[in-house]
Amino acid sequence: MKRSRINPVSKKRQTLNIARRAFVKRILDERMVCEARILGCTFAPTDVHEIMTRARGGSIIDDDNVLALCRSCHNFITTEPEWALETGFVVHSWATPADLRAAYRARMTFVFGSEDVSDDQW
Repeated sequence: MKRSRINPVSKKRQTLNIARRAFVKRILDERMVCEARILGCTFAPTDVHEIMTRARGGSIIDDDNVLALCRSCHNFITTEPEWALETGFVVHSWATPADLRAAYRARMTFVFGSEDVSDDQW
């Protein structure tokens, strides 16, 4: 009995990965400054961070689910998950639209130091 080799990546995932590469390039071209600005920020975005991660059901090609970050800020957000959750850089899988708006407000407060963020801006 001849066994067929298992594909390391499914056709569906291959298609999504191609779209993701183009998406990441576009996001980094459009968003020219790091959107986190955490202490030690280099200001030049090199990574695209998912607010609701793939593992939590987030889309990897949704403009509203990503931030353009420098490597330093992305590393900090990744290694400090509790802080990232409190400041809105990460949300849970069960996040509601209200939770997403609250996360947006928390990010804006952290980045710009202002709580004056209306729902119209989100």
